[in-house]
Amino acid sequence: MPETAILAPFNVLLIAFLCYAFSGCTQLSESDNQQIQRELSDSLLTTTESLEVELEIVEDGLLSLRLKGSKTSSINHETRNITKISGPVFIEIFDESGRLNTSVESDSAVHYPERSVFELYGNVFVETADNKTLRSNYLQWERNIDRVSTPGYVLIITPTDSINAKGFSGNTDLTNYNLKEVTGEIIVD
Repeated sequence: MPETAILAPFNVLLIAFLCYAFSGCTQLSESDNQQIQRELSDSLLTTTESLEVELEIVEDGLLSLRLKGSKTSSINHETRNITKISGPVFIEIFDESGRLNTSVESDSAVHYPERSVFELYGNVFVETADNKTLRSNYLQWERNIDRVSTPGYVLIITPTDSINAKGFSGNTDLTNYNLKEVTGEIIVD
């Protein structure tokens, strides 16, 4: 075992040399530190995941939105911030007095916080307090201006009629909306 006896002092010397070399590398100039920080901040990407999420937004002391999802993944970058919500996704929208106004369900959703926009995907079902419903496979909700829209197919059912259309734009309580390429039935008393 003479080889082991020769390698032991060599290992100690190697470790001592590496410690000395790396201790010198930590003495970077302020300019070098700033350049490294700039390069790192250009490529920093933060991702956060949460399970069984429930979020409530309170505005002016009243509940305005409640969101539930099975999983969220928030991706933050200096040029793009999004939150992906795995479903089922449930959103409840409350009016100015705190009463439930509209309920929304979907398979998944994406939230763009800078624009306050939600995109809802798969089996989107909207139900209002006055028994109107909307069904679609995709719906975009611009929360700040209370606008929902889709270029795709929708089915709207009210207590008196049902309407199919391709292309929809309106508000969340379905009291005011525009449709394109409409077909449907209406019951006249």
